[in-house]
Amino acid sequence: MSEHEEVSASEIPDIDAELQINGAQRSPCVLLLDTSTSMKNFGRIDSLNAALKQFEQKIKTDETISQQVLLNVISFGGKVCAGDDWVSAASFKAPVLEADGMTPMGEAMTVALAAVEDIRGKLRAEGIPYTKPWIFLVSDGAPNDQGWQQAAAESRAQAEARKVVVWPIAVPPEADAAALQLFAARNMNVYAIDESDFHEFFSWLFTSLGAVSRSRSGAGDLQLRAPGPVVSVPL
Repeated sequence: MSEHEEVSASEIPDIDAELQINGAQRSPCVLLLDTSTSMKNFGRIDSLNAALKQFEQKIKTDETISQQVLLNVISFGGKVCAGDDWVSAASFKAPVLEADGMTPMGEAMTVALAAVEDIRGKLRAEGIPYTKPWIFLVSDGAPNDQGWQQAAAESRAQAEARKVVVWPIAVPPEADAAALQLFAARNMNVYAIDESDFHEFFSWLFTSLGAVSRSRSGAGDLQLRAPGPVVSVPL
């Protein structure tokens, strides 16, 4: 079963209090990470954990990212683990993920979309501007929970309504790129990374979060470098 490293209640930042204190623009980002049994293959889960830890250290070196980016890690392997909800990048603690179980991708995306709606409501309540939320769906397999197609359709609808950007990230060779693409807008590419590229991917994410956090809320879509090679998806 995939788990997040346990953190005592006293260590979990109060995001509501942070939003009341600091009214700067925010950039919400969900990391929706596959932790099914297959992530044990080729040391993928260890590589992912190491890259997450390095990412934690790196984002805290950038003042804009650390104060304006909001992060939420949700893992799915056997069950969906929503971790510690939203935190500022400055307070982010990389979870220690374990690989086990099946791939409830649909359920995980439903949780992610609810988390995005929750933070959007909190930001609006405080009158805080925000950039379009991002969800990074990273998987080395295919969804196998009941009803995942409905969750994918809702995710695509949210993306095409421009309420969220869903980035499908495939970890070859077993990743089902066609299924991943169903969760995103029709014109969104599926991008490939492998276990040796987790560090490179999170380095890209650091740079991209820096760009989006410095952009204006409501501005046009940023022109970002691709996070990896494009995966061909059959029509």
